[in-house]
Amino acid sequence: MVKYALLLGFSQFILLPGKSQSSANLYQPRYASQWKDVVTHINENWTKEKSSSKDLPHSYIAVWPGLPFMFYWDTYFINKGLYLNQLDSIAKNNCLNLLHAVDSFGFVGNAVITPWGMNRSQPPYLSSMVREVHENSVVKDTAFLRKAYFTLRKEYFFWTDTSATALEQHSTSIKGLQRFYHHASNEELVILYAELATRFNLKMDIADSEKVKIAIPFAVEAASGMDFTPRFEHRSPDFIAVELNCLLYQYEINFNWMVKSLALKKQPDWLKMARHRKALINKYCWDEKRGLYLDYDFINHRKSKIAAATCFQPLWAGVASAAQAKRLVKNLPVLENEWGITNTEKSGEIKNYQWGENSIWCPMQLLAAEGLDKYGYKKDAVRIAAKFLDIVTRNFIAPVPISFNEADKTVIRKPGRTYEKYKADGTLNDDEYPASEMLGWTAGCFLWCYKYVIK
Repeated sequence: MVKYALLLGFSQFILLPGKSQSSANLYQPRYASQWKDVVTHINENWTKEKSSSKDLPHSYIAVWPGLPFMFYWDTYFINKGLYLNQLDSIAKNNCLNLLHAVDSFGFVGNAVITPWGMNRSQPPYLSSMVREVHENSVVKDTAFLRKAYFTLRKEYFFWTDTSATALEQHSTSIKGLQRFYHHASNEELVILYAELATRFNLKMDIADSEKVKIAIPFAVEAASGMDFTPRFEHRSPDFIAVELNCLLYQYEINFNWMVKSLALKKQPDWLKMARHRKALINKYCWDEKRGLYLDYDFINHRKSKIAAATCFQPLWAGVASAAQAKRLVKNLPVLENEWGITNTEKSGEIKNYQWGENSIWCPMQLLAAEGLDKYGYKKDAVRIAAKFLDIVTRNFIAPVPISFNEADKTVIRKPGRTYEKYKADGTLNDDEYPASEMLGWTAGCFLWCYKYVIK
């Protein structure tokens, strides 16, 4: 356990010096005395208005109260906070809604269920969500777990289907490793291009066929959850994504656990499949020279040129060896700055992508901290979690920038709010579009980090 001292009357939270592989073990938070104010705000407002949708069977906690659909991977991080608020039943409802989507469509859409958000998925966290629902339940609902197992197998097939009739083309030239993709129609891609044009100042007076060609890599980036990012070098369909395969590894591990828990017979050898995927991830995505996990360009047979915060996903998933974890911790300065883990390393971005080198995103902080903790680097995990608490609290007290323009109007931000996204300089991330007030994964990640740090 990490020792710490909270000095009453001061806002510094001092991590006592200790053995660590990182170069920045000592961190003095600036807003520790006000973290609890953010916790109180979340607790008082999170469940005031549950969301619902005519297309989903259960009420749920969404990104914004009243939102008539659910974002897929956001929900995993929302659930992290719900457990800490003893809102296990809502976390289970969230799972049941996503399982309903799989039963209805064979996959979970980016936005469940909308006309625009069902032509791609997002990072698949549903098997881990189901496992956490079961493990957090006082009374174990084996009927729920059994039904979920067979539904999750349908989703796993969506990601691993190599047939000519697969809904999406996730296969790569490395048999056993998958990529993100999409199944948008050309018409939908033209519509996406029109949205991209407003974000990136693209030309509209080009042929639809050219718009489709340009839009496809962006659609695949959106499927990765990072819309938009330089990490795939603007050729996202050419890359085996580190986190996707770590998540599919977790499906295989979780399936093995479910089979044993339910005493199921005549099931696939999930553990053998997990070991095979783990070996492939380490063969193709581990860069021994850099000491980092990188996305693998299977077209050009090389690692990505740009490191991303997803390099910590193998720690979270338990894919890395102890030696690899040690190298990763030594290389924390590649991505860590004074406010947390940036989404990508410095690469000379021509423009500021909201999932680029200048961004600090909530889920990346939790995943990094949880992964580091799993491998015993608790001081580093506490430091990263504390930095996230600081950046959220700083902008809760006084949001920066205080205003933004929307539809030719100036909108003034109010204190006492949490937001969707943040920047590496400690401010709100208005790149591509203004940072929205949000209680979704910001709230879930904040509660998890707060509980972890004070523990």
